[in-house]
Amino acid sequence: MTAPAPWAGPDDRLLMDVFMSQYRLPAVAAADRLGVFAALAAAPSDPAGLAGPRGWNRAGTSVLLEHLAALGHLAVHGGRYHPTEETRVFLLPDADDYWGPMLTLGWDDRCAAVRDLVATGVPQGYRGRAIWETHERSPRHGERFARAMHAHSTAPAAALAERLDLTGCTTLLEPGGGVGTFAVALARRHPLLRATVLDLPVVAREADRLLARAGLAGRVRLRPGDMFAQPWPGGQDRVLFADVLSDWDDARCRVLLDRARAALAPGGRLLVHQVLPDDAARRSPAVTGYSLALAVMTGGRLRTLPELAALLGAAGFTDCSVTPGYGHYALLTARPA
Repeated sequence: MTAPAPWAGPDDRLLMDVFMSQYRLPAVAAADRLGVFAALAAAPSDPAGLAGPRGWNRAGTSVLLEHLAALGHLAVHGGRYHPTEETRVFLLPDADDYWGPMLTLGWDDRCAAVRDLVATGVPQGYRGRAIWETHERSPRHGERFARAMHAHSTAPAAALAERLDLTGCTTLLEPGGGVGTFAVALARRHPLLRATVLDLPVVAREADRLLARAGLAGRVRLRPGDMFAQPWPGGQDRVLFADVLSDWDDARCRVLLDRARAALAPGGRLLVHQVLPDDAARRSPAVTGYSLALAVMTGGRLRTLPELAALLGAAGFTDCSVTPGYGHYALLTARPA
């Protein structure tokens, strides 16, 4: 096994832009179908004011409005969303140049999924089938998803391993770690580190392949099972959530954080690595599209630093600090109070 070269490559923001562009049409088409633009033209509003009278889901409405604002279809003033000039010309049903009939030609399952998320708050997963249960029932879907998450995570994991100081750290637990992409990158960089990855049994074959190629089967191991139900090993110097908390609602995140706190050794630290929207990132179509994609697929969303810090504080963590990282990512660290 050879030591990895320092990370010196480009980040993946261009690919994020390309991949998340798949939600641009669905966001606009669903908003048109729901009457969002006409409602905001009549009375600019925040997400709660728009969703409440219509019986819509507030969280789903919020991620949709953020994405529409990042795309330039809405503007935000004083917390309220207003149609832009282009929206008033092209996206109001009574406008002479209304594009609604054209948007109808592009209507597909993803458009319907965004509409249903706003209307009901229920994530659509795979055409209405819950994503994690589908992975358990269908190895083909589960393995394809595991390979996709590995491809998505390889460069961010290498960059994190290059920058993260784990001096004196010998144990790391990664719940929801997929095939172990982050654990492998960190173990390569830190020879004394032993890591345990918790994830569903369907990822085991892909994880075994990765560990064999990396020569790390002795120091990184997968414990297959449900991270919400399976006991977690204790005495951990670090617990890492890499792109995990953004997959779940606040209640499920609280369960994970409670379990993380119990798994940490005295003096241990929690690590949260994910896209963390700041004021600039919230104007990014890629970042807001990613949050919309999470809401549609898993029922999660991206949280801002104040939102995430509040979630950690409620779970008994303190001393939260954040470091900007690779691309749109950031690393948040905290310790049990």
